Amino acid sequence: MYFSGDRWWFGTVLLYGPRWIYFFPLVVLVPLALLWYRRGLWMLAVVALVIAWPMMGFNLTKSPLVSSEPADLRVLTYNIKRWEVTADEFAGLLDEVQADLAVVQEIAPRRFNLPPQWHVKRAGESLLVSRYPIVRCDISKREPQVNGIYCVLETPRGPLGFACVDILTPRRALDKVLDETTIFDLSQIEATQKMIEDRWYESSGLYAWIASFPEENKIIAGDFNLTVDSPIYRRIWSSYANAFGRSGFGYGYTKFTKINRFRYSARIDHILSTPGVKPVRAWVGPDLGSDHYPLIAEFRFVDSVASTGGGTP
Repeated sequence: MYFSGDRWWFGTVLLYGPRWIYFFPLVVLVPLALLWYRRGLWMLAVVALVIAWPMMGFNLTKSPLVSSEPADLRVLTYNIKRWEVTADEFAGLLDEVQADLAVVQEIAPRRFNLPPQWHVKRAGESLLVSRYPIVRCDISKREPQVNGIYCVLETPRGPLGFACVDILTPRRALDKVLDETTIFDLSQIEATQKMIEDRWYESSGLYAWIASFPEENKIIAGDFNLTVDSPIYRRIWSSYANAFGRSGFGYGYTKFTKINRFRYSARIDHILSTPGVKPVRAWVGPDLGSDHYPLIAEFRFVDSVASTGGGTP
């Protein structure tokens, strides 16, 4: 998963597949250890801890229910899966969580009107929402679809670059190579590898596009379709601060997936920031019917910033 995921098709299957399956051997090994080798239970307990913690992505930072630092911004990202969440439901969510900024992905091709107090920019199936005036906007496309919106917001602490991203899903590749009858359809390996390469190319392009804007403080939010242990994420996006990784607690799963007969969860929606905007709290919001849950994070502006954030992918 760690070294060949998002590089090789089989490693990608492991990276984005259900990780709870690694508990299955324990169902056999624990009873055997109880019967014949109880000292082996210690090793099995260590194995279970490794699966439940790093392999499944448990985050051990401070609880999102408690923050000793004041927040200046509350940000929300939500993939609403086209018809599953209405504009009224989303407006209610904004009020419920008292968001200042929000991004939405996979909006259906219909009107999605929000109350007039919000400043809104829509492009394709993505929407960027702000309590603060939008000064300028730019659009990135993965032809023919929009995969990024970048807006400059005029906040009380000065200009803020705020981006919405919606990156290619690995599911297209996994659907091709996984087969209900034969498990793997080896005839689709070449097409699967091409889709993996496309995801590297898209993330590199989006990263460079966002980095090209001059704003010192930036927040990037959306459906990255990347786990934090993905080589794509680690190579390209990890130099930004991940709000849940820095200030969330637990698994923080935001996506619930079914591929063939397998059902499982993952954290692939993220809110990232440059050093001048520090995450102080992050948590997963309520279920409104989409196959994603909303992700919410609070940020505090830092007075002095050493860099504009983001490394070289």
